[in-house]
Amino acid sequence: MADASQVGLALAYVCAEILYPEGLEKPSVTGRQTIVRRGWLLPSDIFAAQNIRNNTDFLTVTLAPQKGIVVPEPLGRPWQVQARVLPTVSVKQSAQAVCIAFPSEGGPSGVVGVWYEAGKTQISAAYAVTEQDTPETVALALAGQLPKGLADGNSVQVPGYNLAGNVVGYGQSVRVNRRQNQRYRVSLWTADSGVRDTLGQFLDTELAEKSWISTLDGRQAQLRFVSVEDIDTMQNQALYRRDYLYELVFDTLQVQWSSDMMFGAGTVSAGDQVSSFGAIEPAFDNSVVLHALEAMQAAQTSQAAQNSYPGMMVNQFGTVVCQSH
Repeated sequence: MADASQVGLALAYVCAEILYPEGLEKPSVTGRQTIVRRGWLLPSDIFAAQNIRNNTDFLTVTLAPQKGIVVPEPLGRPWQVQARVLPTVSVKQSAQAVCIAFPSEGGPSGVVGVWYEAGKTQISAAYAVTEQDTPETVALALAGQLPKGLADGNSVQVPGYNLAGNVVGYGQSVRVNRRQNQRYRVSLWTADSGVRDTLGQFLDTELAEKSWISTLDGRQAQLRFVSVEDIDTMQNQALYRRDYLYELVFDTLQVQWSSDMMFGAGTVSAGDQVSSFGAIEPAFDNSVVLHALEAMQAAQTSQAAQNSYPGMMVNQFGTVVCQSH
C-alpha cells in the first residue's frame, strides 16, 4: 500500500533514471556528479569537500504544501478481488515427516501448512510460497516455526511426533480507502546557472512524457505538472536553485488476504461406522496462515520495487544509491 513518502521515493527513482539513463554507476546526462535525494539538502552538501561548490549538483524531492483537494473515489468503498491463486505445490507423508514437492513446470504457489498434536495442544506452522523459493527453503521456513522442528532437504519433521500437511490456494481483496492528490517539489541545486538550465530542460522534457509512474507496491500513480520557478535568493553565494512542482494522484488501499480452508474437523458416517477427522479442541490458529500471507506480501512488495527500479535503493540520508553499495 503506497503512502506519500513511498510515492515521493518512487518519484526520486524516476528522476534518477532520467539523469542517469545508463545506470547510477555511469556518467550523468551532464557528465557531472548529480546526487538525487528524497529529502532536503544536508549541511554537508554545502560545506563539505564534496559539495555544490565543487562541481556536484543535487536534485531533491520533497513534499510541498497545498490546499486540500477532493479527489473522486468509488462510493461505498467496495471490495474487489485482486488475485486468486491456485496451489501448485504439493505435500506427501513420509514416515513421521512431511515432504514438499514443487511442480515440474510452471511457478510454485500455495500456502503450505504442517501440524501435529502434542497432548491437547495443536502445534502448527504455515508458509506462503513465492517464486524465489525451493522445496528446501520452504521446509526450512516451516521447521523454524515448530518447536524442535528439523529440516532435512525438502522434508520437515519433529522428533517423536507424526506430522500432517496440506497445501491450499489463497486470494487477495482490496478496496480504496482514500484517493489522494499530493504535491511534490523537485528542486535542482547547483553552483552553475548554465548547468541548472541544462539539467532543468532535460528533466522537464523527460517528465513531460510521463503521465504515470510505478509506485513501490507495483501499482501506478498519475503524474501532473503544476509549475516551475527559479529561486535565486542565494545567488550571492553562487547557489542556484530551480523548483518543479508536480501533483501525484494515487490510492491508499486496504488489503485483505484469505486462504482456502487448510484444516478441517468433523465426522463422517458410513452405515454403523462413524469416524472423526481433524481436531476440534483446540481449533487451528488461522492467524498462522494470515501471517504467512502477510510475509509473502511484504516479499512481493519488495520485489515489485526492484522490478520497477532495479539496482536502486536509498541510504540513511535519503540519497538514491546503487543497491550493491
